[in-house]
Amino acid sequence: MSFRNVEKKLYGRNEGDEKKSVESFWKQDSEKTAEENPFRPEDLLPAKGDKSAIWIKEDEEKKKKRKKLKKIFLAAVLAVAGLVVLYWAVGLVRKGIFSGDRVKVTVSSPEKVQSGDLATFVIDYQNLNSVSLREAVVHINFPENFKPEENLNFESEGPNVEKYVIGNVPGKTGGKISFQGKFFGPKDLLTYINVLLEYKSFNFSSTFTTEAKTGVFIASSPLFLEISGPREAAPGNVVNYSVKYKNNGESVFRNLKMKVDYPADFSYAVSEPLPTKDNNVWYVGDLGAGESGEVKISGNINGRNDEIKRFKASLGEYRENEEFFAYADSESSLKVVGSSFEIEQTVNGGKDAVIVNAGETLQFNIKFRNASSIGLKDVILTEELKSSILDYTRLSISNSKAHVDFSKGVLTWKAFENPVLKALNPGQGGEVSFSVPVKEIIPVAGSNDKNFSVSAVAKIDSPDVPTPEGANKTVASNAVNIRLNSKLGIAAEGYYNDSEIQNSGPTPLVSGTETTFAIHLKLLNVSNDLTNVKVVGSLPAGVSWKGVFVPKDANVSFNGRTNEFSWEIGKLPAGIGVLTDPRELIFQIGVTPGQNLIGGYAPLLGRTVFSGQDSFTGQGPEASFEGKDSNLPEDISIGGSGGKVAQ
Repeated sequence: MSFRNVEKKLYGRNEGDEKKSVESFWKQDSEKTAEENPFRPEDLLPAKGDKSAIWIKEDEEKKKKRKKLKKIFLAAVLAVAGLVVLYWAVGLVRKGIFSGDRVKVTVSSPEKVQSGDLATFVIDYQNLNSVSLREAVVHINFPENFKPEENLNFESEGPNVEKYVIGNVPGKTGGKISFQGKFFGPKDLLTYINVLLEYKSFNFSSTFTTEAKTGVFIASSPLFLEISGPREAAPGNVVNYSVKYKNNGESVFRNLKMKVDYPADFSYAVSEPLPTKDNNVWYVGDLGAGESGEVKISGNINGRNDEIKRFKASLGEYRENEEFFAYADSESSLKVVGSSFEIEQTVNGGKDAVIVNAGETLQFNIKFRNASSIGLKDVILTEELKSSILDYTRLSISNSKAHVDFSKGVLTWKAFENPVLKALNPGQGGEVSFSVPVKEIIPVAGSNDKNFSVSAVAKIDSPDVPTPEGANKTVASNAVNIRLNSKLGIAAEGYYNDSEIQNSGPTPLVSGTETTFAIHLKLLNVSNDLTNVKVVGSLPAGVSWKGVFVPKDANVSFNGRTNEFSWEIGKLPAGIGVLTDPRELIFQIGVTPGQNLIGGYAPLLGRTVFSGQDSFTGQGPEASFEGKDSNLPEDISIGGSGGKVAQ
């Protein structure tokens, strides 16, 4: 019998009783302990609903989350590091296949050229990589003074940029591009051509570029240009400059212009030939091999003593941005020096840029003074006034005596006729006056007879003027530039029987019945080109506008509210009506005379004004007539009586 069975038999307990006994024991013990010991361990645990338990739980959860985040962060760092290593490894592999450093471009060119000569340039490009290049394009940036020869393989990208499309360039290959052109510029000019090769690699999507440039030195120019003038001048003096040019090359230079930059205190007076723009630009045009020309310029110079004045002449062309580009240039320097005289003249009260009209009288006043500290004797005063538009036969000298050389247009005052010139003490001066009219009929015989001007140059001198040894003698002078407005003319003729327009109605005119006429307006412009030309006229009461005119494309309009017509012409060259036929407009009107006009002539046309802008003087000359009636002696079929109004 086992020990367990013996125990059951001795104590009379089974397993259930034993379990109950043990539980009872522990229960009794617990109750006893609770009574004897108030500080039981279970009393130290948080009660149900106690917040400190939640905090402990949350703290444990946060610790778990931190551990989890650390694991995630560590995994991300390891992943990024892996990607970097992978990219670096792939880059090393790809770089071993392609590198921009192994794409080369160079430009070969002559080191020196002569302006205007044809030069050849070669662009050499090389792909030293194993992989091919794609979408390769060469962009060539030319300087402004370079004109490329026409090449169908090049495309224009702008005024000075062209491109050449290469396409694909296989690995370990290259190619050459050649082009030609001419440099134009002054001697000793260094200029550059820039080249940009743009491409992509077959194993890269990015665009890469490689650059190169070449410098070309313009050693000489076939265009010769020289400006020459006085080395010294006194303030207020007239100075004369000559600008000579020549093409020593074998090629023709097209559309050339010459520009002169004046120093401060220089006042342009006149030139030969006359400038085409701003008193300092002349149109030369095409200059062939061996051809030459000259421009003479005159004006007044002022400034401080010992001041240096520089005149610069340039031969070249205007570009699209209106910037002047020089193919050749030249300079001349002048030193301002003191003068023993002061001299000043006025023309019609003006000192410079005087504008006159045909038939107008020019009044000259010349004042002079001894500005030195010593007396000056035997003074000679001259006035150079040569011009084809002046009527010397009507010249009048008012307060002095002068000798006039009509062939040269020179007036001279000397001491034996004018005592004040015998001896001028320091600070002493005087004045002379004279007048001369402009001709009524301006001599125009050819297309070059235009833009008339007069340069009035007054000079004064004495043998006592001190002149340093080796220096030029300083003669005081003063110039006034006079410009002539173009003379305009307008006339009107009326015809019943007209070759251009057919008319109707009774002749002689009948009161209350309409008769139509053709009016011929004729315009004359003598000596200067005109712009903004127009004719504005009015129709009297009883006269109607028929809307028929010749030429049919003339810009003619009629305002019925004001009964005015307008003929817009625009430009009108010099010599119209003198060298050529007048500019003419023929238009039809209808007149219905009233009873108050019986026995007299009916008005056909009111006041009519012809105006424009003078391109040479900048003025707005006009010509007009007050009106025209039905007295039409020009129409022999009508005669004087045929224009009268009958009952």
